[in-house]
This record gives sequence, structure tokens and C-alpha cells, in this order.
Amino acid sequence: MVTALFCAALPAMAAVSYDDYHTFAEVEGKLKQWSSSPLVSLETIGRSVGGKPIYVVRVASGSNADSRQAIFVGANAAGYHNAGTEAALDLIETLVSRGSNDDLLTSRTFYVAPILNPDAHDALFGKIRVKRSGNASKIDRDVDGLVAEDDFNDLDGDGRITRMRIADAAGSWLAHAEEPRLMIQEDSIQERRGAFRVEKEGYDDDGDGKFNEDPTDGTAVDLNFPQAHQYPKAEAGPWPTSEPEAESLSRWMFMRRNIALAVIYGPANNLIEMPRPVGAGGDLGTQKFKVPADVAEGFGFDPEIEYTLDEIWEQIENEPFIQQNNITKEQVASFLGAGPATKLEDADQTVLSHLAKGYKEKMKENGQDDRPVEQYNRGGVTPWLYYQVGVLAIELDVWGIPKPAKTEEEGDEKKEEPLTVDSLETMSSEDFLALGEEKIAAFLKEIEAPPQYSAEMVKGGQVNPEQMAGMIRQMGGGSGGGASADGDKDEDDAQVKRAREIYAWVDQNVPDAVSDWKAVTLPDGTKAETGGLDPFIQVAPPMSFLQPAVKAHTDWLLDLSTKTAKVEIVSVKSEDLGGGVYRVKAVAANTGFLPTHTKMAERAQSHNPVRLVLATGNSVQLVTGRMAVTTERLEGSTGTLEAEWLVRAKPGTSLTIEVVTENAGHDSRTHKL
Repeated sequence: MVTALFCAALPAMAAVSYDDYHTFAEVEGKLKQWSSSPLVSLETIGRSVGGKPIYVVRVASGSNADSRQAIFVGANAAGYHNAGTEAALDLIETLVSRGSNDDLLTSRTFYVAPILNPDAHDALFGKIRVKRSGNASKIDRDVDGLVAEDDFNDLDGDGRITRMRIADAAGSWLAHAEEPRLMIQEDSIQERRGAFRVEKEGYDDDGDGKFNEDPTDGTAVDLNFPQAHQYPKAEAGPWPTSEPEAESLSRWMFMRRNIALAVIYGPANNLIEMPRPVGAGGDLGTQKFKVPADVAEGFGFDPEIEYTLDEIWEQIENEPFIQQNNITKEQVASFLGAGPATKLEDADQTVLSHLAKGYKEKMKENGQDDRPVEQYNRGGVTPWLYYQVGVLAIELDVWGIPKPAKTEEEGDEKKEEPLTVDSLETMSSEDFLALGEEKIAAFLKEIEAPPQYSAEMVKGGQVNPEQMAGMIRQMGGGSGGGASADGDKDEDDAQVKRAREIYAWVDQNVPDAVSDWKAVTLPDGTKAETGGLDPFIQVAPPMSFLQPAVKAHTDWLLDLSTKTAKVEIVSVKSEDLGGGVYRVKAVAANTGFLPTHTKMAERAQSHNPVRLVLATGNSVQLVTGRMAVTTERLEGSTGTLEAEWLVRAKPGTSLTIEVVTENAGHDSRTHKL
């Protein structure tokens, strides 16, 4: 039944084959071939544990490529996300084909790293296929003094590691009644009792009673970055950037202050589903602080009472000391000892939500706009880029098994479905308020939203439904990530339903990517069965399915690249005050769509501020004012920075005004007095 619901417009049935994907050696060959182009510079930023180079391709036209605004695209830090590498290669090829006179390449620089985890990349092409995320290091996961001594084993000889089930009266898994290839978890409420133990295919090589607990791959590169590092999890590494892959990228990235936007092609997608918080604490909206006694008295606070940051800022923001020293709310938070950030800043959430609309529209072309997706990892490259490097970071999975098409009957039923965070995100304010306060209040209570969440927030114009949905997701609410259909724990019926959809899609489109249960005997005589999905089919489909999604992502990313911030001098005026003294006024503006910096970058102060500078020279003397006026960030489209100076000079003297940023370009204008 489910199978028939999948869109008939999808590519024809295909065999599970990865011949069209590029091995590491093939990628290396293409990069070296492209490097002969005057647009391309190929750099090795480090080497993996296994000694493979980590490449970054720079594509740009003209001079000063490393000082102009840049976009970074990184792929396959996860190791098994080969689809991301294919998308990165398509982007490079498309950029090179545009030629040296292309406006995008003369105004911006692209850095593309197609394989951030070289040691794991070729597992897709192994004689025995198994998803690996670890590099070539050896780690002792079970702390027995041995390393990599209990790897997976291909028991049925089909060349791939799938699932294994062993009959066990104390087991917590059972076969789904209608889809016997699918194992689901026991449930006392549903009166489902387990009958099997489920493991990955293999046996107990070291005889310690555990299966496959010490495989041959090492530290997972996409867990080895600083933000919410998962120590002491062995796969995360003993400390952040302990692995050369993560350390090399970190060192290289911090030397590229011109990067304004980062797109990571990896297993997660934070445009189909907004990112959830990572780590613990750090929510400035809920934290409370005591103001130190030596400061409290001067600003009218009780040192024994706790205040929120908003309460403190509201009381001090107009104080002369705060105004004269350009002290920001973020600096106050740092002074008060606020913990590390763990959730998106509201302003950045708004930007991502807007970008998500256009992204989903683009993905509709190949049915990739409506499907469950994963969240990025704690300790992953994407949250590190956002929280600590301070760039707008987007992770995209490129492709995923789509949801089945709705029947006409299901489309009618959808109108009667209860309100969800997903449906809230697509509603207008008028449609949301038309639900009535009683239904809205019941919905917010059901998801345990804070008391201040109400219909009044939308009615009063504080937020729209899409923004409210994003705020709810930041609390940890909203739709869950995609369930694995290969035996992972299923917490509710929705995940079981999704697993069945995945099996149905595979049956219809790539039938040889799933195996029925097959009896095997382990070396110790234990009877078992192996079966399930090819380990890569949910992230790396046959190329006939992947290629349309790759093209859509390249088109969308190139369009996004035109929306980055752009600072310009929009006005310079001077007024003769007599006696050789002139009043000079200048205005700089961000004429691009995106802000010059994320709000998180402002909070972390990870970039130099935007500076509006008067370059006086020998013939102009500054009378009053500072040579440079600064601001931490300029909003997209509307952000401006104004400055006023008094100078002494002869009539007809020229002076120069400059606006300078690290990652949003610069501009200058010469003005004659």
C-alpha cells in the first residue's frame, strides 16, 4: 500500500551501484586537473591520520582573492556522506565553467573542501561495504587494552554489513507484523514482547561477550570539534581537535577571516528542520545573574537579587558610561559570566527561516522538500562554525528518501489533522489566529511551551507563526529527525511508519539494496539471521536519483552567494563652518541581504567590528571626533553606520572615507571639501 504512494515521476528502478561515485583517488585527480585553470588554486591544508591530503580548492577571478568576501563549502566530514562530495565536485565544475569574467567570481571567493574525512571516504567502495565515520586512528572503545580487535564480519557473503538478529527470550526486539524485515522495539503498553537481540552483522571476535564493539575505524572527524564536544565518548577523541583533520581545518579557517558564509554537505539538514540547541545552559533568555556589588550600587541594582540579562540591559543601556564606551549587551553578558552559547540567536534564526523558504521551494523540483532529516552532531563541524568561528553555517544533506506522495483521500484528511509545529511554520498570521485562542492555547500547553507563548504574541505582531515555530524548535520541540529503518530504536509509531516508508521506497526503486533474513551460523555455533538495508542506501542513492538533487543544491547555493552582505559608502557631505573648519558627515550601509555578521558572532566578538574610517592625510587635521566609528554588525538591507567629524583643511582639499570589514568587503569614497 505504501509503495504505491511514491511519486511515479521518480527515476526508473535502479540497481544499488556506486560506480558513478568518485573514490578519493578520482577526486584527487579531478582537483589536480581543475588546478590548471587560472580560476583555481589547489591547497593542501593538512593530512589525515592515514596520511591522505586534505584539499581545499579556491575558485576566484582577479587579484586579492584571499582578502575579499568568501564562501566556504565543506563536504563529507562524516566519512560516509559521499553524496556531499559529489555535490561539492559539481559546485567546483560549475564555478570553473562560468569563466573569469563572471561577476560572482570577480566579487567573491569560493573555498571548497570536497573530502574533509579522507580515511573514511572510500568505505563506500570497499569489498565489504560498511558505514564508517572514523579516521585511520585506532581506539580502544571497550577499554580492554586492545584496539580494533572486534570489527564487523560479512557473515552471509553479500559484500555489505547489514543487521543481525539472534533469537533471545530476553531480547527487546521483534519483527514488525506487516513488514517482517523490519525489527521494532518491544512495548509493554502495546503488548509487544521482544524475541530477538539485534546487532550489526558480525561476531564476537575477541570472546568478551560483545559484538563488534571495537571496529577498525578510529575517531569520528565530525565529532572532534570544540562546540559541545562529547568527551569521554571514545569516537569523539580525547579532546577537541585532537585529530589532524579537525585541527588542520580549524587552523586554516581561523586564518581566513574573509569567510562570510559556510555550507557543509553532511548528514544533517538545518533548513528543512531548524537546528536544536547543542550542549547545556547558555540560553541568555532564561539565565539569571547577580550584579557584582561594586557595580550594582552605581547602576541601581540590588546585589542580592538575580536579574535576567534583558532586565539588566533595559536599566543600563542609556547610561552615559554605556553609551560613551559603546558597550554592547553581549559584552555585559560576558562580564556577568554567561555560559557558552548553545542555541541559535533569535536574529540568526529569523535569517535561517527565511532562507529555508527558498530552499524548500527549490527542493520541490525533485521531491526533496518534505522528509524527515537529522540534526547535526554535538562536536560537529557545523555548530563549531556557527558558535565559535562566528559565520552563518548551514548543513545540507543533499538527498534523502522522500516521503510518499499523498493520495487524494489523505490530502482531505490532512485538513482535519491537529496543529503541529510543522504546520504552524507554513501558516500566515491570519490563518493562525483564525484557529481561535482556545485551540492555540491547547496546542501550546500540549507541547509544554513557556507561559508567555500565546495567540497574543502573533496578534500583537511580536512574532509570526513561522518565527514561533522556530522558537519552539529551539526549545527541543517540533518534528523529530528521520528514523533509521535498519533496526535502530523506534520510540513511537511515527518512526515505525517512517521506517516502513523507507523499505517501501527501496523495494520500488532499488530492490537489491535490501535483503531478506538469511540464516547463518556464528563460529561458536550460535544460530542467527542477517538481513536489512544496504548501509549506504539512505544517504547515497544510485546517481540517477542523486544527480537532480545535486544540481538543485548547486543552483541554490550560487543564488545564496549573491545575497551575502555588501558594505558601501552611500553618502558623504561636508559643510564649511568658516575659519578653515568643515563638518564632514558620512553614512555607510549594508546593501546585501544577509547581515555583515551573525548575531552569534556579535555575542562572541569573533570578528573585528565594522569600521567607518576617516583617512585625513597630511593636509587634513582632525579637530573633533574619532578617526574610526565602529559597530559590531550591520543588518542586511537596512543596516547603516553614521559618522561625523570636524576637520581643518584648505578649501578644495580631498579626503577619503572608508568602510572596512573582515568578511563583508570594503568601500571607499574620496570627497573634496
